[in-house]
Amino acid sequence: MYKRDLATIAGKKSGPWSIIWKSVAPTKVKCFTWLVTRRACLTHNKLQKRGRIIASRCYLCKESLETKNHMFLHCKVTTQVWALFTNLASLNWIMPEHTADLLSCWVRKGGSKS
Repeated sequence: MYKRDLATIAGKKSGPWSIIWKSVAPTKVKCFTWLVTRRACLTHNKLQKRGRIIASRCYLCKESLETKNHMFLHCKVTTQVWALFTNLASLNWIMPEHTADLLSCWVRKGGSKS
């Protein structure tokens, strides 16, 4: 499921890019979402693949390898932030495994302007 092409999100052949850029979110949020979706965030995991020697640990929980999915979805600190958000919004939520799946869920639930 993770290997699927992001272009299939919401049935759009152009990818989720138009959904991101047409949203009412601030430009900083749009740019950051685009980077995360494109797997372009420079996490320790990404830097190690580029040849950097880094002792990779998540700066938030100090327990796990710093990957995009861990940092934004599964870190125990991030999980608390998501729990706060879902409680305030009265949502019953199961966190997806990958950030692309999270974007896909939002698109299916709320449309491009949510």
